[in-house]
Amino acid sequence: MTGDVFFDPGHMFEGFAFENIWFSDLLCRFDQGVLMTDDQGILVFYNAVQATIDKLDPKDVLGRHINDVYTYHNDSSTCMRVLAHGRPIINYALSYHSDNANVGNTIHSVFPLFKGDEIIGTICFVKDYNILERNIPKFLSPKNNESFASGTTFTFASIIGSAPEFVNALRTAKMAANSPSPVMLYGETGTGKELFAQAIHNFYYNHDKLYVDINCAAIPESLMEGLLFGTVKGAYTGATDRAGLLEAANGGTIFLDEINSMPLSLQGKLLRVLQEKSVRRVGSLQNTPLDCKVICSVNEEPKDLVKSGKFRMDLFYRLAVVYIHIPALRDRLVDIEELGRHFLQKYNQSMGKNLKNISAKVIDFFWQYSWPGNVRELEHIIESAVNLAGDQDHTLDLKHCYLANLLGRMETTDAPSPETCDIRSSVHPSDDACTPLKQKKETLEQTQILNALKATGGNVAAAARLLSLSRQLLGYKIKKLNLRAALNTIRYGENP
Repeated sequence: MTGDVFFDPGHMFEGFAFENIWFSDLLCRFDQGVLMTDDQGILVFYNAVQATIDKLDPKDVLGRHINDVYTYHNDSSTCMRVLAHGRPIINYALSYHSDNANVGNTIHSVFPLFKGDEIIGTICFVKDYNILERNIPKFLSPKNNESFASGTTFTFASIIGSAPEFVNALRTAKMAANSPSPVMLYGETGTGKELFAQAIHNFYYNHDKLYVDINCAAIPESLMEGLLFGTVKGAYTGATDRAGLLEAANGGTIFLDEINSMPLSLQGKLLRVLQEKSVRRVGSLQNTPLDCKVICSVNEEPKDLVKSGKFRMDLFYRLAVVYIHIPALRDRLVDIEELGRHFLQKYNQSMGKNLKNISAKVIDFFWQYSWPGNVRELEHIIESAVNLAGDQDHTLDLKHCYLANLLGRMETTDAPSPETCDIRSSVHPSDDACTPLKQKKETLEQTQILNALKATGGNVAAAARLLSLSRQLLGYKIKKLNLRAALNTIRYGENP
């Protein structure tokens, strides 16, 4: 680097006296590359590390459009994509060459910069992949399918997510791991309850002890009592002296998955075990002291389970000493791109493919899909797509996502089929009949969103709740459907 100018005052954001605040000095000293653009993609900040990565002088870069400085290999600018959709892109592998022909292999994390609800630019943090590979010791590299003495695989480091509600769940789980108190996990199917349970165990001071899990929904009621509490010989025909899973977990952790599937009669027996901290085998008169951490999960709202009589209230209070809600994927859409790339890397390795990234069209589909199967469904979609990708493909595209397209079509059940259309429409079509279905759908969506925004006085978060959407998804739709001017009119009475 030959220059010492890192920002372009002529293109700085309105009201942003960047050269006069400590923040600029912090970014200049950052140990990663940092660059910033305005809302048009003009580079307005470019630190020394980024200049070293690109082998460029900041004075030759600042004030220019980012697409004039970089040429991307089978990809597009992450900053321009963030400006377009308003969502962060985290840990994205990108190959490019700058206008001096220097080739960069980097990992980008790009975040939109807002002034109120308006995007005024982006900030991009850049890690040089070659430097990372040289400097990370081999013994720190994670091993695939690492297994612990307890038989578990996952730790908190295995869990991916930066959405605020999800981060709060992780923080609560870590605190719960330092206590012997019972933990209840609530989350829809596929949200990662088992990952949380294993991570809590492996963070617990007895992590070297046995971890025992049982899926209560998969065990027939006739077998569950003996399996959970154990049996003695002669208790019933064919019974033998055998410890139950609770006894086997003594000193360690037991995870009761989908405990809401447990019959009420066994819920009462489990409550007594928890109260007395001892277990009695079926057919025995002797109690065995029990000291294990109990983690359980439910896949329905606990208050609804109690209200409907499916779950004992006294057992709920005994088990939910620490209660953790794991949000659904549709409520943490900011994590979907990072999760997608994680699964892409996983199946790339197992199938010997060479896919580097996921296309913007696929990410847009992911943002608009409702994800009833949550993270598990996302993993299956990525696995299916990697199977269909060719050896020469470098980007996962919609053409690979047969399963995703199928699920998307299944979800759209309100679209009329050609067979159900009035035959007169084909002979004398009205103006409405000639309107493309996609346009009709967008018009209806615009109307519903505007009505919700009017009802809430332009409060996007409240409108999202009214429409049963996440705040992020509604913000994305407002931008996609060009409703920003209408939103300002609702809020401030401005002319669109």
